[in-house]
Amino acid sequence: MAPLRCFEWLLFSACFFAFAWFHQGGGWNQNSRFAEVRAVVEEGRFAIDDFLVYKVDPKDSSGRRFVRLPLNHAEYKWQGEVCALSWVDMAYSLYPVNEDSRTPDAKNVPMIEECSSGDIGYVPSTGQFHPNKPPGTTFLAVPAYWLIYHFEKWRGLNPDDWWTLTVNAWLTSAFSVGLVSALGCVVFFRLAREMADGKSLPALLATLAFAFGTTFFPFGTLLFDHDLTAIFLLISFSCLWRVRHMERPTPWRVIVAGICAGIAVVTNYVAFGAGVILGIYALLGTCSTREKVAWNWRAAIWYIVGVIPPAIALCAYDQVNFGSPFRFANDFQNPLFADTSAFLGMFYMPNPYVAGLLTVSPYRGIFFLAPVTIMSLYGLFVWLREKTLVAEARLCLAIFGFFFIVNVCFNGYHGGFAAGPRYLVPGLPFLGLPLVVAFLRWRWVTAALALISITQQTLLTATDAQNSLAVGGHARVDDAHRKDDFFCQIVGEYAWPLFAYGRAWPVLNQLIAARLDNEDRQMQEDKIPEAERKQHLAEEEKDMRDSIARGDSSPFILGAIRGPVSVNPIGTYDGLLTFSYFPAGSVQTNWNSFNVGEFFFPQSRLSLLPLFVISGGLAGLLIVLASRRDRFSALVSNPSA
Repeated sequence: MAPLRCFEWLLFSACFFAFAWFHQGGGWNQNSRFAEVRAVVEEGRFAIDDFLVYKVDPKDSSGRRFVRLPLNHAEYKWQGEVCALSWVDMAYSLYPVNEDSRTPDAKNVPMIEECSSGDIGYVPSTGQFHPNKPPGTTFLAVPAYWLIYHFEKWRGLNPDDWWTLTVNAWLTSAFSVGLVSALGCVVFFRLAREMADGKSLPALLATLAFAFGTTFFPFGTLLFDHDLTAIFLLISFSCLWRVRHMERPTPWRVIVAGICAGIAVVTNYVAFGAGVILGIYALLGTCSTREKVAWNWRAAIWYIVGVIPPAIALCAYDQVNFGSPFRFANDFQNPLFADTSAFLGMFYMPNPYVAGLLTVSPYRGIFFLAPVTIMSLYGLFVWLREKTLVAEARLCLAIFGFFFIVNVCFNGYHGGFAAGPRYLVPGLPFLGLPLVVAFLRWRWVTAALALISITQQTLLTATDAQNSLAVGGHARVDDAHRKDDFFCQIVGEYAWPLFAYGRAWPVLNQLIAARLDNEDRQMQEDKIPEAERKQHLAEEEKDMRDSIARGDSSPFILGAIRGPVSVNPIGTYDGLLTFSYFPAGSVQTNWNSFNVGEFFFPQSRLSLLPLFVISGGLAGLLIVLASRRDRFSALVSNPSA
């Protein structure tokens, strides 16, 4: 029987191998963060003005190298012309970012087309740009990129070479988000095992379901904050759990709990609410079972002591960059998107429609895309009914419920390009822990639901963790064929067709039908005979399908997005999906996203085979070892059985 520490190393390896297997390409969220990581490492500052605007170097005949154009108060020079970055509204009107420009003849250009990200804010007092995100993800990614950058500098590599830039973004994500996510899965297993009275198999199955059967999986492969926030909140809870169940609880565990909760807030502002809930648990739920005192003020104070260092770090960051410790990054984002009627410009009263969308819809429904989480509700019910882990059940409900309510009230509830309800990811560990009860009592039913969940999440991760269905202009039908978001299927209409057939045919067919309907109506208004209309429409449809077969970006950009795997053609240098740097089907766009298996089987389903063999094989081995551990423990505790 393998020692528990060896068992946990195998679990970590299975998870990290899977998370690091994928590079999901560029996008606004991760591009803005990677720009800040580069700024910190390469320039020693937080402002990202020198890492936003890329142009292909006209002096480089190979087309591999970029020129970065430094910004000066939201302006840059290119080929003898001064360009002024401008915000755009929903009508695509241009509004200069810097209203006090000293260059009156500057050409106004849309920021979202010229910059690698639109998730940025401009600080007028300094004339500098920053991500419109809290800095925690950047802080955690800097060590990895520091090592990568200095190694490449020693080797004489150019960090602005197209391929070097792409690989660096992948490795930085893998050794920050991927690494922390994998470590978090081990923490989850330890905690789940203790909640299962030392039984390894249900704890392992719950861990695998959480790691690969929920939206945690695709976001473990992206330089986003969600998985990081989830894991630091989980570590905080794990420390407080141990304080409650130790004979002689030590203050340092509570301090670490506070530090981790604070780091979660530095990573994601919304985590403040979850941090408060954990603080209440420290106050009310960490008393030893032998004590009669209901309030643990000492633990609450130590928890607050732990929160202080991350809070100071966040305030210092805000002071340096925004001129006040109480100003946030998103205070400086595009003002045209702020809704003055909403709380903080972003939040409304809870919307029942959005609640349904986030629970049961095939578009963003957590119980549809990860049906194993249905059994989490059963686990919570058992804990409350049997009064075994009442405090923990209440905490899990409170934290997940908090993120759910925030998501329901948020004006960007859908999360943009996302493989599921991404704003719920920080609460997923607390929805996943009760699965240990389900795997103990309803193992086969829960296992079947877990298998469905893992299949769907693997499809989403293997094709595009930034699933654009019904959000991106290229994957949205805005005509009579447009259906309600609730019924859009990010797996059935996008991920699966791309994986199985190489094209998102359900959406493409809708786009073709909408285009033909528009033309038919126009021809009817022009009094063109029916026979002539039918012939023209047949020819038009053939031309559109031929264009899709060739992979052309016209008339539909979606036609240029090919499966079966790694379909995102946006690079770390791209702001929009316009193929403005490299044409559709080029080496650069094909490799802007990839998985490691594609080095051997490019653009092939076979590229996933090594992942299934290694991570899947390790998971299978762990299940066998866990079963043996539980049988051995049962024999030791009951030799006569």
